[in-house]
Amino acid sequence: MLQSVGYGADYLQNRIDREIMLAKPMGVIVETADETALILRAPLAPNANHKGTAFGGSLYSLAVLTGWAWITRFLATRALDADAVIQESNMRFLAPVHGEMRACIEIPGVADIDKFQRMLLRADRGRIRLLVNIHQGLRLATVFDGLFAAAMRRGLRLATVFDGLFAAAMRR
Repeated sequence: MLQSVGYGADYLQNRIDREIMLAKPMGVIVETADETALILRAPLAPNANHKGTAFGGSLYSLAVLTGWAWITRFLATRALDADAVIQESNMRFLAPVHGEMRACIEIPGVADIDKFQRMLLRADRGRIRLLVNIHQGLRLATVFDGLFAAAMRRGLRLATVFDGLFAAAMRR
């Protein structure tokens, strides 16, 4: 059952500030968080490298955090008591960022979301691929593709669940 009221930008900003210690020094701000869009942004100054452009690690962290924020909000709006982590990822750096970083998630398709939720409810764990684009102004700067894993908290020891998912992924 979807309950999106109370799970908007303020909710996510509080979760991020409380649970992800790196977010505050990076200056991460939740711009938008609803069923149609999730956008995080961060200023250049605390994330600049020696060339005066955004540090690759900051761009990567913002992309992972955007994916984590989407899945965290998804779980909360459906009252699913689960934890989520990044399992694997790839990021392409297309252009340097000389200003504010703006990370936008590509909302997964209904079929992918339904499959993820069915896996989570049936097996107490599930995975979903999330795509995040980071822009500076109108210019696309990075493309992130990440596989996120979630596990229900029903007495499962989270590390064991993710170790099992990791082992299964390695066998492929």
